[in-house]
Amino acid sequence: MIRALVVHRDARIAADEAAALRSLGYDVDRCPGPTGRSCPLVHGFPCPHAERADILVYDLVSLRHEEGGREVGEELRSLYADRPLVIVAGGVEQGALDPDDPTDGVVWLFGAPDPDRLADIIEDGLAVR
Repeated sequence: MIRALVVHRDARIAADEAAALRSLGYDVDRCPGPTGRSCPLVHGFPCPHAERADILVYDLVSLRHEEGGREVGEELRSLYADRPLVIVAGGVEQGALDPDDPTDGVVWLFGAPDPDRLADIIEDGLAVR
């Protein structure tokens, strides 16, 4: 069974994303992301949730969180470049944001993450690893 980590600052959205993935047969773990000092990534340490995941599903705001000079997205890709990363940019339409340099293993989901689109993007993410 494929293990997905869903990280989103909004618990309702995270619950919806996790439920959609569970209904498709994924084993899902959830995390609110870097809230204050609770995220090991902002301190340069591995994340126990990410350690167990086959694919990482992060909302854009959680990736861009910065504390103490460490940006979560950079740490995540540094430590877990072997895992596909889906970036959910829910309030952003495609073309409104120019993602930084294309990164292997990163797939973007622009707009509302409805279950069908999320499932398709997860499959795309798994295919790029």
